Formats: sequence, C-alpha cells, structure tokens
Amino acid sequence: MRAHNPLRCVPWRRAATGRRWWVLPVLLLLTGCELTDVEVEPLPDMIVAGVTVVLTVDPLDPSRVDTRASALVTRFRRQWAHEVPGASVRIVGESGQMLPLAEVSDPLETCVTPLYGFRRPPAGSCHLAAVPGTHFAPGERLTLTVTLPDGGILTGESTMPGLFTAADLSLEAGRCRLDPNTGYRFDWARSAGSWGYIAEARFAGLGKLWNGEYPLHLVVTLRGADETEALFPRDFLLEVSDVQTSDLYRVLREGLPVGASAEVAVGAVDRNWANWTRVGRIDNYGEVNIPSVFGDGTGWFGTAVRWKVEVESRGARDADLPLCGPAAVD
Repeated sequence: MRAHNPLRCVPWRRAATGRRWWVLPVLLLLTGCELTDVEVEPLPDMIVAGVTVVLTVDPLDPSRVDTRASALVTRFRRQWAHEVPGASVRIVGESGQMLPLAEVSDPLETCVTPLYGFRRPPAGSCHLAAVPGTHFAPGERLTLTVTLPDGGILTGESTMPGLFTAADLSLEAGRCRLDPNTGYRFDWARSAGSWGYIAEARFAGLGKLWNGEYPLHLVVTLRGADETEALFPRDFLLEVSDVQTSDLYRVLREGLPVGASAEVAVGAVDRNWANWTRVGRIDNYGEVNIPSVFGDGTGWFGTAVRWKVEVESRGARDADLPLCGPAAVD
C-alpha cells in the first residue's frame, strides 16, 4: 500500500528500526486480536479508542469462521493514561446483527500482548467479545459506537476485507511439519478490499536461543494488497533489527531448529487498520496517524480476516504430521 506522508510507512521488505513495544491483542492475529500497540501521546485530556474486529477462518474450510472483537478505551490527562470504567462499546453490521463488547478487569493482562522486547504499556479499559461462529461476514460494513460514562459518543465505520485462505498448504487438525533449518514460503490468494497484510508468529521450543520472560512473538507488515507471500521464518525477522547479531537471528534466518514450533497467523487488514499502523503495530510516538474514530475523542476502528496454522520442525522420520509443503527456494 502507498505510504501516507504523515505516517512515513516502512515497506515490509525493509527492516524497521525503533523501540521495543507491547501490543494490544488486536489480530493480532494469534489470539484473534493482537495487532495494536498502545503507546500513544495525544494531546492532554483526550479519549483514544482502539477497536478491532477479526474473523478467523479455517484455512482448509473457509465456511468455519469465528468472530472476535476487542477495544481499549484510554483517557489521556497531562500525558498520563487512565482507564475509562463504565464505557459502552457496540458494533453493528449491515445485516442488523449487533455485537456488544463486555468490559473486563485487568486490561494489561487481558488485552495486551508482548512483542520482542518488553515495555509496560499505558492503562486503558479493555472490552472483549468472542463468538464461536460467523457474527459478521467478510465484505460487510460495520458501524462502531462507543458511549462514554459522561455521555460522550465516539463513532466509526469499517468494511471487512474479503475472505482469503492459504494456498497449497497440507494440514492435519491445523498443524503441519517443516524440515529442520529450512524455510517455507506461505502463499495466499488476494483478499478483496484489503489494504495490506500482517503476518505474525509466536515461537516455542527455542531452548537457549530464547530465554525471555515471554514467548518470542514476531510481526511483519506486508504493505499492499498484492503482497501475498511471506518466507517463514526469515521475513518475520525484518522488523527486529536490534537482534541481527544474535544466535537467534542467525538460526531463524535459515529455518526452525529441530524440536521448535510456531503458531503462524496471516491477516488481511482494512483501510482503517492500514492507515493507523506502522510496522505491524500502532506507533504514535511523536507521529500523527490517520484516525477512523471521531466524535468526543479519536482513535481507530480496524477490521481483519485471518487464518492461522501451527508448524513444527521435525525430521523425516516423524511422519505423524503432513509436510506443510516443499521447502522454499531462495
């Protein structure tokens, strides 16, 4: 997608530089909603709402869809972040279906997911809704209403991206194996109406390569609706330039080490999401993004359609899982 001047978007094929961030489970993809960073510096006494709806499809059976929505509503006063208890969040589709989001306690445990490196995010009131089925449909226009405790109203609209799935991927119960220390190229069909893709991976079994407090979680942004492939795991390292001299980086450049595994998710994102995010995460530090939530505050209302798989690095003798597909050829 083309970069907007105030955004200074980073092309996905280049490594991004900058700080280490936390992200709100918004796609992100891996829990159904986790693509948003919440480090924000708006003007004092400002309400900021970050709201997403993510449809998760089975890559082998697109008729199986789950719906998940999340919202983080934050009041910034003198650049300090505060929760907004008692706010009401609801999303309505063109079909008339309404999805209310329930406020949950301890948003920093429920709504925030760490990426590579850690930084304590600001507070906010977290709202969640999860529906085991199709509540909204790909391509449907959705309307957001956030009602604040003092009667203030924030609104936004988004059109869900179109349905898309992985190509030529062999799975069993959502899992497949990769040959150790080899790359795999994920390919997918283009999603109608999308403005880009965000791919994520959460790793396990890395042994001494990763001794962080939390699982290694990497994100890469593919800017443009026609960017429909990503080399795993190499391309997932493009936005963590601060580890390029580490053993972890050198190993993952070649593939997953034997015994390691990863949950991989790819999501097609709408215009609102693309206009608000950079390098896979919201990064408002000193920058102005393009909002899609208006009224008595600001923020963004993004939607995504995603699929996810679990890959395991095993030798040829471990044949209880199908091979995801042929190894990538650079």
